[in-house]
Amino acid sequence: MTSAEKLCLACGLCCDGTLFGHVKLGPGDNPKRLKALGVPVAVSRAKVPVTHFRQPCAALCADRTCRIYADRPRQCRTFECGVFKDATAGRIAFNAALREVKKARRKADDVRRLLRALGDTEEHRSLSERFRRTQQRMEAGRVDATTADTFAELSVAMHTFELLAYEKLHTRADAA
Repeated sequence: MTSAEKLCLACGLCCDGTLFGHVKLGPGDNPKRLKALGVPVAVSRAKVPVTHFRQPCAALCADRTCRIYADRPRQCRTFECGVFKDATAGRIAFNAALREVKKARRKADDVRRLLRALGDTEEHRSLSERFRRTQQRMEAGRVDATTADTFAELSVAMHTFELLAYEKLHTRADAA
């Protein structure tokens, strides 16, 4: 197993609903094949319909491998996070990249822990959707001081994770 493969298997944030809420299918992707493989593909009701599936991905295994790897959609084939790109380009060592990935996983796990503390156990939803739903619930009703403190802690944890994701994981057009 290569260092790059080890890095991806230590992470999985692009598949587990942490970084993305859905995977958009495009030209060359086979929605029928994905459905046959157990991925719940849907088509939006937008003016311009979008074929997609929600994250966390149904094909993600507990060991962070992909059970449909050979048939994965184009978005999955082409995405490389910033940490992966930096490591494969030699801008950072793989050990440093692995530390960055572990840091991001810990921060995402902190968000999940706080969501559970606030009553959200919908692990089948993406992290951003779970946060948004919890935020709406907190803003819609009266909450006691302890719940408000926990929600404040969650908000900071989510913001901290999103900053880290923006700086280290998401890629931008200006990135090499």
